[in-house]
Amino acid sequence: MKKLAALLVLLTFIAIAVTAQTTIKGSVMDTTSKKPVQNVVLALLRQKDSVLYKFVRSDEAGNFTMNNIKTGDYVLMITHPLYAEYVDNIEVKNAELTLGNISITPKSKLLEEVIVKSGTPIKIKGDTITYTADSFKVKEGANVEALLKKLPGIQVDKNGKITAMGEEVKKVLVDGEEFFGDDPGVAVKNLRADAVKEVQVFDKKSDQAAFTGIDDGEKNKTINLKLKEDRKKGYFGKAELSGGLKDNYNNSAMLNAFKGKRKFATYGIMSNTGQTNLDWDDAQNYGGGMDGLEMGMSDDGGMYMSYNGGDGDDNYWGGRNGIPKNWNAGVHYSNKFDAKKQSLNMGYKFSKVNAPAGTTTYSKTFLPDTSWNTNSISNSFSSKIKHAFNLTYEISLDSMNSLKITGKFGANNTQSSSDYYSEAVDANVSSKFINNSTRKSNNKSDNNSIAGTVLWKHKFKKIFRTISINTDFSRYESDNSGFLYSLNNFFTSGNIYKRDTVDQKNIRNNIGLTSNTRIAYTEPLIKDMYLELNYTISASRNSNDRTSLKKGLGDYTQVIDSLSNHFDFNKLVNKPGVNLRYNKKKYTFSIGSTFAFNHFIQNNVTKNQNYNYDFSTFFPSASFSYKLKGNKNVRLYYNGSGTAPTAEQLQPIKDNTDPLNVVIGNPDLKQSFQHSFGASYNFYDMLKEKNLWSNLNISTTQHSFAQYSYIDTLGRRNSQTVNVNGAYYVNLYMQYGFKLKKPNLRLGFSPRFNGSRNIDFVNGIKNVTNNQNYGFSVNVNKEVDKKYSISLGPQFSYTHATATVNSSANANFWLLGGYGDVDITLPWKLEFSTDANFEIRQKDPRFDKNTNYTKWNASLEKNILKDVFVAKVQVFDILDQNRGYNRNFTSYNFTESFYNTLRRYWMLTLTWNFSKNGKPAEM
Repeated sequence: MKKLAALLVLLTFIAIAVTAQTTIKGSVMDTTSKKPVQNVVLALLRQKDSVLYKFVRSDEAGNFTMNNIKTGDYVLMITHPLYAEYVDNIEVKNAELTLGNISITPKSKLLEEVIVKSGTPIKIKGDTITYTADSFKVKEGANVEALLKKLPGIQVDKNGKITAMGEEVKKVLVDGEEFFGDDPGVAVKNLRADAVKEVQVFDKKSDQAAFTGIDDGEKNKTINLKLKEDRKKGYFGKAELSGGLKDNYNNSAMLNAFKGKRKFATYGIMSNTGQTNLDWDDAQNYGGGMDGLEMGMSDDGGMYMSYNGGDGDDNYWGGRNGIPKNWNAGVHYSNKFDAKKQSLNMGYKFSKVNAPAGTTTYSKTFLPDTSWNTNSISNSFSSKIKHAFNLTYEISLDSMNSLKITGKFGANNTQSSSDYYSEAVDANVSSKFINNSTRKSNNKSDNNSIAGTVLWKHKFKKIFRTISINTDFSRYESDNSGFLYSLNNFFTSGNIYKRDTVDQKNIRNNIGLTSNTRIAYTEPLIKDMYLELNYTISASRNSNDRTSLKKGLGDYTQVIDSLSNHFDFNKLVNKPGVNLRYNKKKYTFSIGSTFAFNHFIQNNVTKNQNYNYDFSTFFPSASFSYKLKGNKNVRLYYNGSGTAPTAEQLQPIKDNTDPLNVVIGNPDLKQSFQHSFGASYNFYDMLKEKNLWSNLNISTTQHSFAQYSYIDTLGRRNSQTVNVNGAYYVNLYMQYGFKLKKPNLRLGFSPRFNGSRNIDFVNGIKNVTNNQNYGFSVNVNKEVDKKYSISLGPQFSYTHATATVNSSANANFWLLGGYGDVDITLPWKLEFSTDANFEIRQKDPRFDKNTNYTKWNASLEKNILKDVFVAKVQVFDILDQNRGYNRNFTSYNFTESFYNTLRRYWMLTLTWNFSKNGKPAEM
């Protein structure tokens, strides 16, 4: 009987697997008349062998339906005697596939040369915007970063940060998969643009949301680079050797060996010109600790985090501060096998960065009844070694079940030292000291982390009925030790009133453990309406052990009780939730909510004190997306999210790493709660080559984290994090682009607005800081194939900031900046390129330093030895004006900082572009 039952179960699974089929729906529209097209033949071909699988015709309304389609990869071909042929690759899964409106172009329009030879330049399908790479010309041998700069709606700033439709890009994928982990810099800086077929921009959902089709609010702006088929065969890559007259070097190599679904890649970089290829997370890690952070706005309207604690080092972010030497290397392997039922993606990265840095800062501090100036000089050095490993394994157990396992491991070792001097003087009498401080420090830290996830997904026989279980865990451990010597003098009436010396050893050990499990079940209610029930349980434990020692009998042996403490912060959260999604052909709507039942435990181990508190939180969410005629899309969303305080913010002891800025923990902090609202409207007119990308984002925070500061007459600051209400942030971004056909010019106009309201407390007085930044930029591009290309991008911004603590802290200034790029093809296979970036700021009467600059670069290159090699001579910063500079303000403080940077230098570069079996490496 048992054998018979087992046989029946086996036959049932086989039957389900064999009959796993779906339905494809959509409609066909005329691109010019915007009317439906009937009697269009829609053919479905098997992608693996191009054999015709099924075909249908569109009805009078242009609609079509294909039933009983087996899961797999297909080619959709649309043909009609009066229209241009349409071809697209699609993947059919075990769910209804809605293709929406498909636009086809009358053949008569082909005679008007309005169709780009390589295909439609831009397509909008749902929330995904797809650019055809060959429709945007870059010079031969250019990397993907150069291609992204050409795409409407995408910006790459001078530090390599990518934004798309006004939002920062968090991930860059290659053929839908992570490439060297989730570091966006490796792909865009090292892959060649001519290897890319399409660039897709979308909001990447969580794996669970992508499976269920119901939004869970987790999204990251993502770029996916789809490679050309001929670049998935054989190998290709480049090797670059560069040297300068001042011992500058920038050497790199990358090899890609692709075969079908198998990808192998490796790269190496050795440079002392600041070419680190670091992503945002890596760049932050070179800056040290994160205590003493304040929110503010920079002069270009962007929000930033200001670091007021620590040992006097300025954060090393993206090579802005100093001239680093770095050694980077990585290996990537990914493959799909067993008829695509299994996939493996893994990679390893190594980096070593030695970063000397120097910073000079001029600061103004405004209090309710007084103000003073602070000048500081910092010279530091850090050396960091990092190892990172990532692994993703997916397996389709059968037609109904799949499993995904991910793992990440990181190990970092950092050694740093710093010399720092600061002086505060009376704002009215420049020779009248308030205080001065000399600090020397050196630190060593070891940080290790490991994280993993397991996701199981199951589809029932009934379509859209699913269940999934996602479990993730992480552990990090940080061991830090360092020495601090500080001599501080305090003055009254120009004479030394008090002097104190700090000579101590600091030890900080942190351990964090987190586990999280989420179960989601989806059920179709009626046609096009789906329900999701979910439940999440998460637990975390954070242990923070700080010990400060002073000298005793010649060594650091005596514990400083007021600066030492062992503190644990544990959380247990239960979150049941429900989501409802309504999915129609033209629009989708979802609404949901999650209830969190929180149990927090604060354990002051040193003092044997426990604080337990329970509270509930409601997390609502909603989104609405509507597809208009043509390539037009409207989207609205709301999301509520909470942030718990960190163990460092809660730990009730002083951190005197900077004796002039002492930070005290606050065990009474509450969780903050953020309400986020957003709206977007996007369209692209294929025939007229017009586009509009627009985004509006508004967020307001209840119980937001703010600083409560007390500054005495000697200039010493004690601060503590507290909860406040009334903080908000607004961001508006638009980009309108169009093409003038006769002069062959592409124009783009981008207005933007950033606004914020922040609250803090200064000497018991509530200080409200309002910041507004208005900006406008223009982009002009003209290209003549094989002759020249020109890109210009002037921009203007105006900043208005007010602080209630003291009207002298207000700021109003404008910033004029921009860039220009010119590439010219000369005889004898010579290519001349030049680019420039400039910034002109309105001077502030409180500062007398010149902050304007123009950074102008130029190069001349020639293809040699059958176009396989490229020889190039480059000169950077021709005018010798490059400077590291930043102007910012935080409530009652206005600061200008100048950083050591690499000035004018020459480089000679030889590049070898190679490939085999794929497209030849033509230059």
